[in-house]
Amino acid sequence: MTPSTRPFENADAEVPFAQQLLLDILDTLRDPLLVLDAEFRVTQANRAFFQTFRVAPEETIGEILFTLGNGQWDIRPLHELLNDRLPLETQLYDCDVEHVFPNIGRKIMLLNARLMTPGPDSERLILLAIEDITERRLTEKRLSDQRRELTRSNEELAVFASVASHDLQEPLRKILAFGELLDTTAGPALGAEGRQHLDRMLSAATRMRTLINDLLSYSHVTARSQPFVPTELARIARDVIGDLETAIADAGGRVEVGELPVIEADPLQMRQLLQNLLGNALKFRRAGEPLLVQLACSSRGRHCVLTVTDNGIGFGEEYSEKIFKMFERLHNRMEYVGNGIGLAICRKIVERHFGTITATSTAGRGATVTVTLPVAQPTTGHAA
Repeated sequence: MTPSTRPFENADAEVPFAQQLLLDILDTLRDPLLVLDAEFRVTQANRAFFQTFRVAPEETIGEILFTLGNGQWDIRPLHELLNDRLPLETQLYDCDVEHVFPNIGRKIMLLNARLMTPGPDSERLILLAIEDITERRLTEKRLSDQRRELTRSNEELAVFASVASHDLQEPLRKILAFGELLDTTAGPALGAEGRQHLDRMLSAATRMRTLINDLLSYSHVTARSQPFVPTELARIARDVIGDLETAIADAGGRVEVGELPVIEADPLQMRQLLQNLLGNALKFRRAGEPLLVQLACSSRGRHCVLTVTDNGIGFGEEYSEKIFKMFERLHNRMEYVGNGIGLAICRKIVERHFGTITATSTAGRGATVTVTLPVAQPTTGHAA
């Protein structure tokens, strides 16, 4: 039988069906495959080999592997694998070989090789499978670089949180302390204009302290994240409603909670998520109408879908994305307190849990916030 000049085509017209079937199967493989004889001469090559390395059958079949393409395959690690290791081990798996081919550039190849002897009177054959993992390795490197950059960014965020919690808040504490002391000791003696200046100074310092605390809460979503563990959302919801009991009573409303599942999550962040969502519903209620907030959950494949629905003031549909951005406010600060960061924190928490959050509403007719979270995290037990 003479070597074929076409991929896995046998020159013998009477090829047994089983053998031809095997050759056809090998030729449909997506990864390059070579069959070498005892002298490392290429006896067969599949279509993927020719396509990947941009060579023709007539310049490959019958040639010694190391001389292919004017010596392009004369690769020292490949020599060592096939000449030295394979005769001793008879099979090799997942061997990395990196090489620059003049015509196609750098390739990172993952090689599997097996030494075979078809029969007692047959010469040995070498099966050499070549997987091109260049793109995979480049992707792995990019991901590794991104992880390092994320780690560096988180460390900087932690430093910022430390600075914000001490260095920025300390001057504010002094401004507020001395401002309140001035109000106590000299307040009655101040004229109307002086009184107004003092009130505005104290009000601005208080807003700044609230803003810093909100920024700290936002930064802590990543900087102080905890591992994912089985988390009972029903218990967290009960605790949150207990914390908001006074606010619910003041609003003259009620919160209805449906059945909630156990999911893999960061319990502290789930508490923060529900507290922000329920707190928002309490804040943006309609005057003169009993407040009703409904927390429900449904199943969608491997995800749970939480919905928080209220009968409050709502918002225009054109603001459904804007409300999740930091410092975005749809209402005057005098009407509704806050810095517009609560829903931004919710989005950051949800995204850290590989979920999504959306909001739908009609102005004056309430709103619904929908949170979709995986029941089981892909990185169980680790902070993302």
